[in-house]
Amino acid sequence: MIPKNVLRERVGEALKAAGCVHSLAPVGLMPRLEEILARLVDDGLVDGSLTEEYRESLSFSCPSEVGETRTIITVATPSQPAKVRFQLADGPLDAVVPPTYISSPAWRRCLRALHGVLGPAGFSVARSTGPVKLLAVHSGLARYGRNNLVYVNGMGSLVRLDAFCTDADLGAEYHETKGSLRMSSCPPCRNCHHVCPTGCIPYDGTVIEAGRCLTYYNEHEGDWPIDLDGRVHNSLVGCMRCQATCPANRYYLRLEKLVAEFDREETEIILEDRPPEELPPSLRAKLAALDLDEYSTVLGRNLRALWAHRCT
Repeated sequence: MIPKNVLRERVGEALKAAGCVHSLAPVGLMPRLEEILARLVDDGLVDGSLTEEYRESLSFSCPSEVGETRTIITVATPSQPAKVRFQLADGPLDAVVPPTYISSPAWRRCLRALHGVLGPAGFSVARSTGPVKLLAVHSGLARYGRNNLVYVNGMGSLVRLDAFCTDADLGAEYHETKGSLRMSSCPPCRNCHHVCPTGCIPYDGTVIEAGRCLTYYNEHEGDWPIDLDGRVHNSLVGCMRCQATCPANRYYLRLEKLVAEFDREETEIILEDRPPEELPPSLRAKLAALDLDEYSTVLGRNLRALWAHRCT
């Protein structure tokens, strides 16, 4: 039997080699986080309909193959915005994909690193669901920004968060967080409040009106709100305004790299906003490689909005 402190060190070394930073928490923290989220709803700070919509991803769940979960490993991986090129009838259009959307390579790399350590020691590990931002903050990995995004030292908000559960006892302990959960640089800075295109970021506090966020509109089907200025569109999905102007991202934000290009025929199909199952297999696989297939019913609408903004 490998001592838990040795196993814990090996996990840390493996994740560091995979380009990640992490924190550990006992599984007993998860009910506490769900209580915090429920209290935010009860206090009217979080829209209950939104938590219901995202209930599956916000509720803690670990695959059955792990057995009795003892430790939650929260992992943060650098995630820069990327660029995808589409060929429209009137010319090419480069669209920005914000951080975190292209996520599969990062979390799979972390999972392989964890399997490489925990598997030979006789333990199981799997990716889990849950309120991962709360988990990262309460386990000491991150701090909230005024824009309700989380910031990790050395990465800013340009970070992908994932949670993994394991039946290994890695000696994780939880100590109730004292003091502010928000970055110390936020109180004197209100850049994100001033540049938010929909006004969903409050002047004070860290809980945004998520149902008014441009990211929410970009990810959901339907018409844009009547009062939404077309000039606010800046990303294929999501929104980059608050992150791009945040001083805490000053040293971490890089120019977007082109990661994929869709030809004229592929772009025409994307503009039809078809559901994933109605896409040609090759196109669906190409979108899936970018973790964008689940947004196929809004990508065409969003592209049209970006093109209209470009032409004004």
